[in-house]
Amino acid sequence: MPIVEIPTNSLDEFWDYLSPIGSFISNMQNPIFRGQGNSEWSLTPSVLRSEILAKYKHEHRVYNQIDQIVFFEYFQLLDFLHYSDEMGLNIPNDSPEFRNHMDFSVFTDRYGIDAVGWPSQEYFSFIALAQHHGIPTRLLDWTQSPFVAAYFSASQALNLEKISEQLVVWLINSEDLRRLEGKLEYVQLAGSTSKNLAAQKGVFLIHRQQNRMNRNSPFSSEELKDSVNKLFEESEDFTTYKITLPSNLAGDLLFRCNKFGVSAATLFPGFDGAAKAALEYKMAKKLSGVL
Repeated sequence: MPIVEIPTNSLDEFWDYLSPIGSFISNMQNPIFRGQGNSEWSLTPSVLRSEILAKYKHEHRVYNQIDQIVFFEYFQLLDFLHYSDEMGLNIPNDSPEFRNHMDFSVFTDRYGIDAVGWPSQEYFSFIALAQHHGIPTRLLDWTQSPFVAAYFSASQALNLEKISEQLVVWLINSEDLRRLEGKLEYVQLAGSTSKNLAAQKGVFLIHRQQNRMNRNSPFSSEELKDSVNKLFEESEDFTTYKITLPSNLAGDLLFRCNKFGVSAATLFPGFDGAAKAALEYKMAKKLSGVL
């Protein structure tokens, strides 16, 4: 059973599974976590999510794999770089060499044929910065903190138009990812990359394309939407866990995270985080029936 779901029915039971001193994860060397507001959602990078593509891409055009997976992401990053320059914002690991890598002709010469190797290491910090400020990328956010993951599962559940049945925290021992070398890459970056990254104890997973991309045939993002899930499902060497909690307890979970010093205010340093924390606290009170 490469993906094992662990349903919990109470906040205390859920919290015990996530506790760093609890019996479930205390013996794992380097566990990592991902919180999601709906347990039915796939582990899908934002650049491949249907709602993102519907919002930002031309709906009448037929895309091939290179367009869909690489160039859409590249142009989002290029625009982010342009506007960051206009504001005089610092880019991590900025250098003439990095600017050369971001040049369109250099980029297309390197990745425009079959996209093998995209993204390479010199892009990681910049892509992570962009991701943490809302640019859709292929990086899949995880965290080294179970409490951060719990917060994100509660926050997402509270912000859904229609609350889901179950929220979830995914859990995997990052040491096991070595067995997927060449398929799923574990990326850990310096905290100086982004204040958000540091505050959230963030790490990333990248699903590496195994085959050369086809420039000619039409392509749908649905082909890769479940790609990370499939890697976990097909692995016989280790187990991935889904710890679920009824979403009607999302408000109580948010309160619990607050007591442990984890909120939007601590995870998104700045006024936006403070405002988000204030609004989410109100939503949590409403869901929990607290006056």
